[in-house]
Amino acid sequence: MPPGELKGMLRAMIHRGPDDEGVFAERNVGIGMRRLAVIDVVHGRQPYYSEDGKIVAVYNGELYNYLALQTLVESLGHHLNSRADGEVIVHLYEEFGMDFLDKISGMFALAIWDRRSHKLILARDRIGQKPLYLYEMSDTVAFSSELKSLIQMPEFQFDVDPRMLASYLAHRFVPAPHTMLKNVSKLRPGEVLVIHGDGRRQRWQYWQPSVREPESIAQMAYWADRLRGLLVDVVRTHLASDVPLGIFLSGGLDSSLLAAIAAGTLKSPIEAWSATFPAKYPGYDEIAWAEKVAANYGIPLHRVNVDLSITPQRVRELAYILDEPMADPTVLPLDGVARAAAERETVMLSGEGADEIFAGYAGYGEVQSLAQIRKIPEFMRTFWMKKNWPGANALKRAMVPIATRYRGVGYTFSLEEQERLLKPEWQLPDRPGAVAEYWATHGFLPELQAMQGFDVQWFLPDDALLKTDRIGMHYNLEIRVPFCDHEVVELALSMPLALRRYGSNDKRVLREVARKLLPPDVVRRPKQGFPTPLTDLLAGPLHDIAWDTLTGSSARSQEWFDPGAIQRLLSGMGPGNGTTSRQIYSLLMLELWAEEMGNKALEARRENYSSPSSDMRS
Repeated sequence: MPPGELKGMLRAMIHRGPDDEGVFAERNVGIGMRRLAVIDVVHGRQPYYSEDGKIVAVYNGELYNYLALQTLVESLGHHLNSRADGEVIVHLYEEFGMDFLDKISGMFALAIWDRRSHKLILARDRIGQKPLYLYEMSDTVAFSSELKSLIQMPEFQFDVDPRMLASYLAHRFVPAPHTMLKNVSKLRPGEVLVIHGDGRRQRWQYWQPSVREPESIAQMAYWADRLRGLLVDVVRTHLASDVPLGIFLSGGLDSSLLAAIAAGTLKSPIEAWSATFPAKYPGYDEIAWAEKVAANYGIPLHRVNVDLSITPQRVRELAYILDEPMADPTVLPLDGVARAAAERETVMLSGEGADEIFAGYAGYGEVQSLAQIRKIPEFMRTFWMKKNWPGANALKRAMVPIATRYRGVGYTFSLEEQERLLKPEWQLPDRPGAVAEYWATHGFLPELQAMQGFDVQWFLPDDALLKTDRIGMHYNLEIRVPFCDHEVVELALSMPLALRRYGSNDKRVLREVARKLLPPDVVRRPKQGFPTPLTDLLAGPLHDIAWDTLTGSSARSQEWFDPGAIQRLLSGMGPGNGTTSRQIYSLLMLELWAEEMGNKALEARRENYSSPSSDMRS
């Protein structure tokens, strides 16, 4: 392939790795990478090569068990040229073939070119902390950590797939392996793809979270002891760094627990960064809690007024930075605090993932209440609903099977709302492929278990971890998420359901662990999430961009949605209308993404056009 084309793709991802660039190319194969140096800053250049040069590998991420793996490959007779964590990949593949994936632990997207057997191996980490996109058109196969790199290809077609609109509206993201673009897919978490020289392909998941019958041991102390020991070990491995390291601290249970463990592990204090909102957004500022935890452990705390960074122009830029249309409003404060942290740090710890694996979300709490409702005699429920007395909606919801009613934590538009909004030709099922299959095979499980299983496999990687990766990498910041270590996930999902959550008592085992490490009021504090005053923002600084973007004559969304339905939504913007605000924000981020990404693809096509000439590309 033309070297200039590969270089152009790498330039588009310089934010993911400002420290170094590496390229391998021969005949119709080219792979490359950008490096953010964290372990062994001076050495550790990629691509990595086997001793005979027949195995070539590049990767993005962090292997947290790399010290043990280095010892292993050296004991097998291999020579390492650096202390960098990723160099073990080529030697593990040489020794264990595809089973090498079972031995590595961390966050990663990787590519291996086997020059002996002429096959390309692509793989993504178990939980989906690092992204991996695949573009297929004619005789071209390309892969990348971001769409921004793929659109640099001269033959790339930015072709929105309206068949995914219903899925986006339901979830506020497009569940993997699909994307909002035709000819572009993404590897699912724990998935591997092997492309052989003759064109044959093998694609499978080498790991999936266990969604099965929980263990029968019901003693709280037993699970708390296991979890505490594991978390201490995991956090210790996540603290390995040759560059400055800090932590995002909200003062909530998750980040506070990580801070407490880190403070007890490191010899010098870890610095913490917290988002603050001014008094004009009452109820959204958690800084007092963060200060309490920081003071308790002697942690220097940096306060960031994220309100100043939430502007119409920044929201437009974020639509491009995120790479995919994704309507999680917590990206707005995350962007501000990550920008500030990146001025001093290169690595940050984050509490993302705890809510999904330990059942922290409020929506999980309805399981018990709906179960109680089902005990009401049918004739009484029918009479109550017929009269439409208060609580009738809950009675109706209780009768709907979980496989039918649940669309995940990011649930935004109901089926009825989708029908009112979408033009008739795009009123398609909102559960593509793997999602529909999941509910067909797991809908019989206890409700909490089925809900968590969906959220861990789709909401967590395609929403929570997506925004974490894109925002962090945009600022040359590696964000590590200890709760998403696969051993922690496996342990959490094997706990008895009643120990995960019972009614409003959330994260029960995690809180039991925290009782020995955190102040009592922090342990008892109800979950708040990453607060974002979205309704106030859309009624204030983001009002005009929402209205103008969604009603302008050039809005691409008018090809898909009924303009009258959009107008009615916009007319409902204002205080006390949280659901409408989430829906408007979802439409806004979709339209801005289509505009910004589409324009960038058009610019790249004009500037870099050349005849296509490759078979496999990175």
